[in-house]
Amino acid sequence: MWNNVTTYQKTNPLYEAYRKAQNKEKYRAEHERGIILHEAAAKALKAAQIGGKLPSVPALQAEYEKLQRQKESLYTDYGKLKKQVQEYDVIKRNIDSILQTEKQPERERQTERG
Repeated sequence: MWNNVTTYQKTNPLYEAYRKAQNKEKYRAEHERGIILHEAAAKALKAAQIGGKLPSVPALQAEYEKLQRQKESLYTDYGKLKKQVQEYDVIKRNIDSILQTEKQPERERQTERG
């Protein structure tokens, strides 16, 4: 999305000039690349339902950096929790093993010992 916003904002003056040009065909031929980029960015923003006043690039960059820090923090928490779940799984298997041993009839335990 960020690329579409920056492309849209950078090519908007060119596109506005195209819209106001008296000879649109000539202007489009001279600036076709920029106009196509602008139209593609506008289409992508519309598809993402982003309209109205677009955020500035510095505001988007700040938001991106904030989200990146949040992602890193959450990923660190995820790693800790994943390790904790693994430890709990070992404890559960040990308890299940102990409970299985207690459920065996006395004769079977004696047979296993003897």
